[in-house]
Amino acid sequence: MKKSPIKSGAILLIAVIGAIFFNKHIIKDGFIFYPKTLINMGSYLFIKAENFGGLVGKIKNFNRLADENDRLKEDEELIVNLRAKIDNLEEENEFLRQAARITRKLKYPVVYGGIFNFNLAPTGYNVLLNKGSQDGISEGDIIVTTEGVLVGKIQIVMKNFSRVLFVSDPEFKITSKVLNSKTVGIARGSLNEGMYLDFIVQSDEIQEKDIIISTGNDFFPPALIIGFVDHIEDNSNQMFKKIRIRPAVKDVKLGKVLILQIK
Repeated sequence: MKKSPIKSGAILLIAVIGAIFFNKHIIKDGFIFYPKTLINMGSYLFIKAENFGGLVGKIKNFNRLADENDRLKEDEELIVNLRAKIDNLEEENEFLRQAARITRKLKYPVVYGGIFNFNLAPTGYNVLLNKGSQDGISEGDIIVTTEGVLVGKIQIVMKNFSRVLFVSDPEFKITSKVLNSKTVGIARGSLNEGMYLDFIVQSDEIQEKDIIISTGNDFFPPALIIGFVDHIEDNSNQMFKKIRIRPAVKDVKLGKVLILQIK
């Protein structure tokens, strides 16, 4: 059976130490001959022992560096988390400041909410709100941004979320007027084309880039921003002008919103 290198080295190291002890304490001033092989082997073992000690030190230093690296990563993750929380708080505070200003003007009970889904389906827009019946939301409630821009109205209410009828949906209609003008019509959704303003006769005053707002003559509050006149098609042979509107909601950040409780 082969001896392990560690066991053999230990035996040789003990032999060298024993010879030195025997010469110093037993023979004392006498002379003892140490075989060259034993001396070389002793030197080899001492060098290995020194190298082993250095290796142990390097391992300890590596472990220390690894621990410090882990702590630095944890500190970095903590800093990123704190920055995210601060950013969220700043955004929340700004939203609340803006919401307070418009709420005083609209004079309706308000619930704060958020749009969490927005996509265009073949039959219309699929817009979902993170508030439902448990939050006091009802069908017909109006969705606006903190800038007073009209988003749509509640179409279907579930327990903890609702479906919004978006302003560009073909089913959406609202009585509208040109800002600072007596020109009045009905704005309706038209999917990718935005909206159209109907029943504007040829003699009505209206220009491209005019602002279209709600009149308040239906279930919607007055003075909500609907959009901007994008294109006017005049045809003297027709009773009404064909007017396309770019919905203002397309130019704002759609996330946190206000739900005006109409009922």
